[in-house]
Amino acid sequence: MVKRNAARNSILAVIKSDDSTITSAVDIAQEFIAFYTSLLGTEVQTLPVDDDVFKWDPKLSYEYALEFFRAFAASEVKQAIFQISDNKALGPDGYSSCFFKKAWNVVGHQVCRAMMDFFKSGWMLRQLNHTIIALVPKSEHSPSVADCWCISYCNVIYKAITKIIAN
Repeated sequence: MVKRNAARNSILAVIKSDDSTITSAVDIAQEFIAFYTSLLGTEVQTLPVDDDVFKWDPKLSYEYALEFFRAFAASEVKQAIFQISDNKALGPDGYSSCFFKKAWNVVGHQVCRAMMDFFKSGWMLRQLNHTIIALVPKSEHSPSVADCWCISYCNVIYKAITKIIAN
């Protein structure tokens, strides 16, 4: 079963732009690197922003804008953690939101302190500041590199920070 899952969770072959298939792990890695390197620096057509848009209502009131600069309460941190679905993927640290919820009495104080320190200083522990990028084929057939979804897995603290800002 472990071998089956490993095979299912691996990209074993990739179709190159010339329609040839590569199966070597080194060649597959090189193909992904070349594809994403080619995207760097490419220009994307964008529409200019009309400056008049900024003159229209509605705008954030001064009081509402100040909300973004206020200190967050521990209750808001806990609420954000508990709003994250238990079914979300594990972060690079191996922990899920379910772990934080079940161990809240043990880890809650440290989590709150770390998140409130982040909002105060903009600094986060290096151990928490990691994201894993996974490439997931859109189909079970040998995909081209362009046929893969790029998904990033961040830790629960990042997810909670996003929730607090959104709330």
